[in-house]
Amino acid sequence: MALALSVIAQADDDFDRIKSRLAGAGCVRLEFVSILESEIFDLVDSVSGTACLASDGRYHVTLGPDSYLYDGRFLYSFSHENNQVLIESVGDTTGHAREITFVTRLDEFYETFPLPRGNRYRLLLRPGIAGDLPDSMTVLISGDPPVIRRLEYYDINDEFNRIELLNQQLDTICADDDFMPVFPDSAETVKLF
Repeated sequence: MALALSVIAQADDDFDRIKSRLAGAGCVRLEFVSILESEIFDLVDSVSGTACLASDGRYHVTLGPDSYLYDGRFLYSFSHENNQVLIESVGDTTGHAREITFVTRLDEFYETFPLPRGNRYRLLLRPGIAGDLPDSMTVLISGDPPVIRRLEYYDINDEFNRIELLNQQLDTICADDDFMPVFPDSAETVKLF
């Protein structure tokens, strides 16, 4: 019994250190696979992606051939299928950016509860947090050193989402050119402001 409690306590300490490192990093780079399981449409869809998340809220996320870039002032959404870039002026930057960068600030938005099967945690959204963040999720950590390997949650449509984190790099600062809008010259540009 004492050994089991020791293992759980060590895993809890590992998760606290992971969350602290993510929150303290100036730049977080992620490679992931996003998997959506829809019972309504009886399908499983997966897409590879990358994310560059700056501590000041800027981000550049790719999902398959599409990309979403927030440079601190404008949100650029590129649809490969439509060969179109939508440019929006984002008013509430903190609310908007946190829906993308929440993984770097888990303790700010979620309360953490360890699950019995070690290295797994249930995260519940803190009271008063508004926006499109999942109400709850399960997080799996593993590796040496330990890192977050998987996030699981049900979205607003009650569809099961799983994000498998394949690679994570933390730096003190992101390069400014990571947030430069560069899209194909042939892309139609639509300004929504």
